[in-house]
Amino acid sequence: MAATDKLSVLLNLVVMASVLVYFDKVFVLITARDTHLYWFLVLFAWRYLRLVVNLVAFWHYKPSPKPNKPTYFATKDVTAVIPTVDPARGWFHETLESCAQQGPAKIIVITAGDELFDQTIPFIREAEKKYPNIEFVVDRTQVANKREQVALAVEDIDTAITVLLDDHVFWGPRFLETVLRAFEAPDVGLVGTNKRVRRHDGLGLWARIWNMLGATYLCRHNFEIRATNTVDGGVFVVSGRTCAIRTEILQHPDFLPGYTNERFFFGLFGPLNPDDDNYCTRFVVRNGWKIRIEYSEDSVMETVLGVESPLYTKFLGQCQRWVRTTWRSNICSLVTDRTVWASQPYCVYAVYLTSLTNFAAVTDSLLLYLFARSPACVSPAALAALVGWMLLTKTVKVFDYFRRHPRDIPLFPFYVLFAYFHSFIKLWALFTFWDCTWSGRALDKIKVDPSEDGRSRRSSASTTRGSHNNNSKRRSPNPSSSSYNHPHLSALHAIHARISALHAQHDRHIGAYQQPVLEQLKALNEDLVRLRAGQGAIGENQEAIRAEMEQVVALVGEVTGAMAGEGDIAEGMSRLDGAVAAVEEKCKAWSSRAVEGVQLPRTPPPSPPRDGEPQAGKARVSV
Repeated sequence: MAATDKLSVLLNLVVMASVLVYFDKVFVLITARDTHLYWFLVLFAWRYLRLVVNLVAFWHYKPSPKPNKPTYFATKDVTAVIPTVDPARGWFHETLESCAQQGPAKIIVITAGDELFDQTIPFIREAEKKYPNIEFVVDRTQVANKREQVALAVEDIDTAITVLLDDHVFWGPRFLETVLRAFEAPDVGLVGTNKRVRRHDGLGLWARIWNMLGATYLCRHNFEIRATNTVDGGVFVVSGRTCAIRTEILQHPDFLPGYTNERFFFGLFGPLNPDDDNYCTRFVVRNGWKIRIEYSEDSVMETVLGVESPLYTKFLGQCQRWVRTTWRSNICSLVTDRTVWASQPYCVYAVYLTSLTNFAAVTDSLLLYLFARSPACVSPAALAALVGWMLLTKTVKVFDYFRRHPRDIPLFPFYVLFAYFHSFIKLWALFTFWDCTWSGRALDKIKVDPSEDGRSRRSSASTTRGSHNNNSKRRSPNPSSSSYNHPHLSALHAIHARISALHAQHDRHIGAYQQPVLEQLKALNEDLVRLRAGQGAIGENQEAIRAEMEQVVALVGEVTGAMAGEGDIAEGMSRLDGAVAAVEEKCKAWSSRAVEGVQLPRTPPPSPPRDGEPQAGKARVSV
């Protein structure tokens, strides 16, 4: 470590210690030396301070701007490397297609063993015809090891930028263009992307849950790397599912020796097959390069997770491998490498240290216990508020997923339960950290030539290659192989690869389409049987109701007949009363009209008689 780095480490440690002392003084002042409340605040701050900072940083993130005059172009500056151990699976063909659509200068596909090599050839030939401007190279190692496969490809890379991608990832139409913008900064050596799990339709509830768990797993990673990269440029890892790196880093004299022979725990275990992306991330940081995360819709890398059979064993095996990687790599970054202490002080707290203590089942239980025993818990409502806060914080990192897939909101309780169950996975991974197998993939079943290791096979293969055409290269099989220069076996292997691909398609069709339909039809049949039984009961009840109704009607008729005399009298009285009322009404109307018909003339009052005139008589009233 250089002197400047040592000085940076010292300054960062002083700042960290000052922050700890400050929080200690504040907590002592607040708690009045109550032990339970003090440790509750310590644990609460340790757990949630980084969440608050990450949330602020997440919304302050800005992707790399589009340059006016780009320095790098996919057609001349990018080589894509695809290591695969399952080329017959349909996802590999889709991966190859989505990569070729970006128009990189070269695509290198590395398999393991001659059988997989021959299965890959038909796909490469098809791609060559469709994309004649891309140079395709296909080769294989004699060991099922991703690191050896990538190392074999490095010697064939002659472009400035290399993109490493798994055989089950899919890019959008502007993916490479967006990723290359980050390299306009000359100190950026490694670029990560926005990871997203493909959500499959038509799945049953059990499969939907595991697919959701896989999607939220990567969604949480997206949140963390976008936030921490905004704060101090650090990340816990740049995922190897898809990453872009400067080729000069891969071809550094120290890169491949450590990459293909990485050991851990004082050199007692190894060499490692997994953790390849963690090695790349640490190597880039250690050599002074910066890391950039491109997080936008154009830089989305879609992958498949949580749908491969058997569902729970496959996904849980992947979780164990990832958590073992966390234990190995994070301790290596803190203790062995130590560069992060100088260059990424925030990530030391928010990524490396907290990842070693983040057991949700333990920390949440301790928080509830300490709070319940402290004087701050004045009522059950206060404890309920703390539980509500815990649940709310668990939605922050996965909010984007449930926003895009609102129909999965009812599955949120399963996400919370898995978060607590993951604590036990993490504990088990700690006790088995030396297990460096690639759990989740049956690499031991891949047919390779055990007589040759990956490196010697790579060396001999690099000097013997044949060409399909001017734009593609295919390394020839080992001369000792039975298929070397055979006039028919190569074609038979190609046919076998096509048949294997058909088998894979059939399996996917059965699992993804037919099986869910069959399950739904069986459930529908059971519902209809129950419905038919219910309709039979309804019919029986209707017959009973009809019989009872007929008896009631008959009884009513008998009662009505017995009361006929009384009914006639009542009806006669009613009619008589109505007739009298009608007469009364007519008389009343006649009387009213008679009174209204009297007309009294309006005459002026009589004036006094004049002299000699007789008095006027009374006026007549005519009716």
